[in-house]
Order: sequence, then C-alpha cells, then structure tokens
Amino acid sequence: MQHIQSTVTDLPSNCRSAADHMAQVLAEEDQYADLNEHCRQKVRELEDTLSRELKERVALVAYRI
Repeated sequence: MQHIQSTVTDLPSNCRSAADHMAQVLAEEDQYADLNEHCRQKVRELEDTLSRELKERVALVAYRI
C-alpha cells in the first residue's frame, strides 16, 4: 500500500484527507482569546494571586472556544 506524508503522520492515501482535516480542526480550536488590556491585567492579577497562595509560579492562558 502506498504511503503519503501527512501533516499528522505517515498514513495510507485513503486516510490522509481525514487526518489532515482533523489536524486543521484541532489547530483552529487552539486559538488565543483576543483580550483587551483591562482583561489581560485581570489575568495577570489572578496569576499573581494564585502564585502567592500556591507558593509556585502559575501561568493562565485564555483560549477562544
């Protein structure tokens, strides 16, 4: 069976299209939210608060869903 290089992995040609489509869908889901400066400041403040309470560094990420 012939294999074609895919962005996901080496797959038979009949699986390539479905795998590429799934990779595209997953990439579109993992996009950051477009926060204004006020919202970014609130996220930084919450990171600081959690970091102090947990006594470890915390980073928060805002994704668009």
